[in-house]
Parts: sequence; C-alpha cells; structure tokens
Amino acid sequence: MNQGSPPISGKTRFYGMFGDPVEHLRAPTALNELLNSRGVDAVFLPLHVAPEHLAEAIAGIRRIRNFLGFMVSIPHKSAAAELCDEMLPNARACGVVNAVRIDQDGRLIGESFDGLGMVRSIEMQRVINSDTRVLLVGAGGVGRSIAVAIALAGVGYLAIANRTLSKADELADAVRRAAPDCVVQSDSSFDPEGFDIVVNATSLGLNGQGPMPVEVSRISKAALVAEVVMVPEITPMLHSAQEQGLAVVRGLEMLTQQIEILADFFGMAN
Repeated sequence: MNQGSPPISGKTRFYGMFGDPVEHLRAPTALNELLNSRGVDAVFLPLHVAPEHLAEAIAGIRRIRNFLGFMVSIPHKSAAAELCDEMLPNARACGVVNAVRIDQDGRLIGESFDGLGMVRSIEMQRVINSDTRVLLVGAGGVGRSIAVAIALAGVGYLAIANRTLSKADELADAVRRAAPDCVVQSDSSFDPEGFDIVVNATSLGLNGQGPMPVEVSRISKAALVAEVVMVPEITPMLHSAQEQGLAVVRGLEMLTQQIEILADFFGMAN
C-alpha cells in the first residue's frame, strides 16, 4: 500500500483485479491511492489468474467474507460475466463486466464501466451527437463495453472492426438492440479516413509491441484518436497520431474517469 496507509489487520477489507498478465495494470494503484485519501481501511490487489483457472479462483474468493469485490481485465471480462449472479444495465447490454461486487450472501453483482470511462474521456475533448462517426477496432471485452456506451451516448454511426468477423457481427447486433438509432456496421477492417473518432480497443501496442491497429496516416486530420492500452502511456498509435497533430485520449484517462464511480460501486467508504 502507499506510505501512510493504515496497516493491514483483521479489520482490513480486500478487493482485487483479475488479469493475465497483471504487470501493466494501473487500476489497483489508482484505487489504493483513492482509498488512502479517504482513510479507508482496505487494499486493492492485482490477481494473476490464467483463463482456465478463473472460475475456481472466483468461487474461492466469493467465500472469503472480508473480500468484497474485484475488477476484471483482459482476457476475463466475458468469462467473468457468465459467472455473475446478477448483471446491472450496462453489463447486460454489452455482455461483459469489468467490476464485480460480492454481496454479504456471496452473490456476484457485475457491471461494466469501461465504456462510460471512455465516453467521458472523449466528451472532454469532443461533442458526441448524431453526426459523429466512430471507428472502433476490437470486439473483445473492453470493445463491447465501449461500443454499447458510445452508441448510447448518441453517435450516429459506429463501425466495428475485428479480425474475427463473427465477433464483430455479434457485437454489432448487440449494439443495435441497445441503441436502435445508431447505424452500426461490422467488418474485419475499415479505412479510418472519414471518421471523427478512432478507438483502439485491442491489446495492440501493449508494452509498445505489435502492429498498429489502424493505418494512422489515413486518419482525418480533425479526428480524435483514443486508446485503451495504458502501458506505455503513449502507445505507438498515439505517438504516431500526435506526430501528425491529431488529438488523443490515453488509456489511462479512461481509467481515471472511472475511479470515483468504481469506488462508490464497491462501497469503499469508512
């Protein structure tokens, strides 16, 4: 924990964040800082669990009475949703969770805040309305949450690109059900030219590795480029976008916009 935090004792409440890997996770640090500032006797832990062991890990944690909830990172967001006893509205719409509260009776209550965090980050720089055209690359857990949230925020056109086309098609159908007024198209790739907002919701760029999720040179000069990857803070895609004078949203900003909401969801108060 941070210097100045209360010592861990039998009264300490525990929270966690499942991921594979976990070295890049920023949420535990940010939430521990918030807990410290509030004087809350609780600690948030990164939990490195492989996908094949997620169900048994969660089954054990839900029986620990001073373990009150957890967040979910790549690649567990869809699998964790299937293990929830109840999903709140955003999670039901997108079929994934990134936060799960454990009630006193051990029930798992899941919600998805990634999309809301991204929308709030974008809205700090751009107005979202029916004229807005968005390209979303990636139809995994975080991509699903962002797709639904950004459509509900009022964008007029959403293009979903994913290497596995069936996943893009399935997500497009889910978005149409949640936001019927949004025109949604899906494909394995799209030319990024002509979009107002381009969002990378894949892990490409994590630790500065991998190919670009889009051809940045094709993005319109007035567009906003947004990223979910948090390490490095400026990914190769964002670096290239900044070199071309484009406005950007860092992955860390998506998290920052969620922190207070997550703390309230988990009941992180004295």
